[in-house]
Amino acid sequence: MMWQKLLRQRHYYLVMFVLLSVATVAFSFIVYAHYDRIQDQNRRSLFEYEAIRQSRVVLVDLLDMQTGVHAYLISGEEKTLTAYRTARTMLDRDLSAYRTLVLRYDPEAARDIYLWLDNIRSLRKTFDDQVENRRLGRGAALTREAFLRQVQDMAHVRRALETTNIKRIVDVRLQAAEVARARSDFFYTLIIGSVLLIGVMLLGTVTILNLEADFRSRLAEQEGVMQRYREVTEGINDGLFEVNFVSGDFYCSAAYKAMLGYGPDEVENRWDVFRNMIHPDDREVADADLRRYMEGTDGAYRSTFRMRHKDGGYRWILSRGVGTGADFSGIKSMIGTHADITEQKQREEELRQLYADLETFTYITSHDLRAPLVNLKGFSKELEISMKDVSAAIAPYQAGFAAADQKTLDLALNEDVPEALGFIAKGVERMDSLTRAILDLSRIGKRVYTVEPVNTQTIFDKCVGALGYDITQKGIEIACAPLPVVMSDAIALEQIFGNLLDNAVKYLRTDVTGKIEMSVRETSHDYIFTLSDNGRGIADIDKPKVFEIFRRARNTTEVGGLGLGMAYVKATLRRLSGEIWFDSKIDEGTRFHVRLPKRPNLSDGFGPVSRTSTQPPLTET
Repeated sequence: MMWQKLLRQRHYYLVMFVLLSVATVAFSFIVYAHYDRIQDQNRRSLFEYEAIRQSRVVLVDLLDMQTGVHAYLISGEEKTLTAYRTARTMLDRDLSAYRTLVLRYDPEAARDIYLWLDNIRSLRKTFDDQVENRRLGRGAALTREAFLRQVQDMAHVRRALETTNIKRIVDVRLQAAEVARARSDFFYTLIIGSVLLIGVMLLGTVTILNLEADFRSRLAEQEGVMQRYREVTEGINDGLFEVNFVSGDFYCSAAYKAMLGYGPDEVENRWDVFRNMIHPDDREVADADLRRYMEGTDGAYRSTFRMRHKDGGYRWILSRGVGTGADFSGIKSMIGTHADITEQKQREEELRQLYADLETFTYITSHDLRAPLVNLKGFSKELEISMKDVSAAIAPYQAGFAAADQKTLDLALNEDVPEALGFIAKGVERMDSLTRAILDLSRIGKRVYTVEPVNTQTIFDKCVGALGYDITQKGIEIACAPLPVVMSDAIALEQIFGNLLDNAVKYLRTDVTGKIEMSVRETSHDYIFTLSDNGRGIADIDKPKVFEIFRRARNTTEVGGLGLGMAYVKATLRRLSGEIWFDSKIDEGTRFHVRLPKRPNLSDGFGPVSRTSTQPPLTET
């Protein structure tokens, strides 16, 4: 049991593989070392034999030269020099070959060979001088003394040669004994190495058998899991699919086919068959969503499109999935789900229409409210002018009025009526401001947004410049991290940043130096901008009202405003597929967080509209 547990450890398999590799490499080096040593000894032996043979060839050449010289000296005939000349030519070549051989393989014998070569050259010169003297008639035939001297020189050369050859023969015999021992060691090395390798291979075989048994066990367990997985997938409403982009294999669950009106066997499980069911107008968008995910542009796969139902109509499908096999070669397959969102789309369309009706009603109501306000403002002005005329008309007759009547008249004409007219004028102006604000807010849904690359750093700097006077007068410190380029609408972002920065400037504390900081954090799908300040902060009781229309915090009464700025920011961000939230503490400051998507979803209800569309957005689900 302990052994089996050990075999299941991955690091054990790795160690065993390393040991097997090291043992194999070490054994190979040992075998090669023995082989190389034997080969060196064989090469040495071959050299010794070749050196002995070559030295004997040189000796034969000398004997042939001596014989030729003696014959010529005795007879004086030129033809007897043929053997001499042939032997002399052969001697030069054989001496060069012998010297090269010995110096290449036995440099330590260089001194002996050079002494021996000097003796040979001396003997050869003696032969050459005798031939030359005989030819020029300088001397008689070979004398006894000269002959004996030649014999002695020849014997000296032969003894030197034989001494060298005897040494070489002894070396050959020693090397033969060493080769015999090396072969014996090599044999035992082979036996020991084979036993060790067999042992390691046996251990590897046992490991493989255990791995196979463990694999079969895990495979059976996986089959059970897969069976439960199939049972679960068949029991849920979402359709499941798996596609292999390399082999083209495609699988979809029964629920996948059922949501399109088909039975389990009515449609062939092929990727191209189901792809062709996508509405022609949505096919290009669906392919683009899949391509962006496979290329790594999008972090998650999500696509919405229509698919043809068996009854001929179309169903809205929300497709989501995750790629598998992602390595250096890219995504090879995908597993995902299909959800029928046709009902949701119908509700969205209803909400779209309701939103359009509400927007139209708000616009008309706000517009119509301004008509009586104009009348109120105009007639109150007329009444003010008339009151001045009345005052001027009765001024000459005031002296004849009783004191009480005169006091009542003065109070009415100079205090009560002007005060009432002032209240009316202020009420009209307040109502006019509110109706204008409602009109501005209602126009958010009608505005055409242009999605393009926008440098948020430039936008923020522009907003800071617009508030430059207040920032300078109040000594506010502005800090801004490098801001990115995003895909959005430049005017909308300027309004968002402008409102946030304006609020931060207006609601700073007067007892500390104002500090405003802009930063950004990037995620896989969004940019999150954070504008923080050390201002008054927002009380917990006021936090739910921050984004409500016409609602303001309790500690901001001395600062002018209608309470529409943050509502406008929230509505605008909703149209840009973004959102806003904040965290705040009283007397510590506030941090507003703005999330902007890297790729605004044009299909979302409140996402950016196209350049030509003026329809109101869908509501979020």
